[in-house]
Amino acid sequence: MTMITYQESDRSRPLTSSFASFIRPALTVAVRLRDQWHRRQTERMLEGLPAEIRKDIGWPTTNAASHRQ
Repeated sequence: MTMITYQESDRSRPLTSSFASFIRPALTVAVRLRDQWHRRQTERMLEGLPAEIRKDIGWPTTNAASHRQ
């Protein structure tokens, strides 16, 4: 009978490079900016709908923003 064993070394774990530690925050900022842009585009599209449709879907009216503060 043959027995095969594997030994795990420290090299089996991926090392975090300085490039990866630099690029991760930049990607996080880029994703956040993209999400904010998409949100603004969606809000603009919803604000462009007729008042009756905005009311039907529950979108707040523009004069309701002053009452929320």
